[in-house]
Amino acid sequence: MLIDKLVCRQRQQVAQLAEQGHQQQQLLLAHSRLLRQRALNFIGSAPGLTLSFSAGVLFQLRHNSSVKTVRRLVGLRWIRLLY
Repeated sequence: MLIDKLVCRQRQQVAQLAEQGHQQQQLLLAHSRLLRQRALNFIGSAPGLTLSFSAGVLFQLRHNSSVKTVRRLVGLRWIRLLY
């Protein structure tokens, strides 16, 4: 009888945890859909297109010595701001 109660309680806990897991999965899916939609909206906007174009230009010039120097200097500034 005691074992039956414990087993019943464990089944209830498992069912609750399964339901929580399902709800969390649905919430995560909704968040990922919302994030994807926001990203698509941003990429289609003027600031998004500007950022994308700038990143493409910088990617093309990534081996240029002046770009490497600027990246090093900006990196050092970020490191200094952290400390």
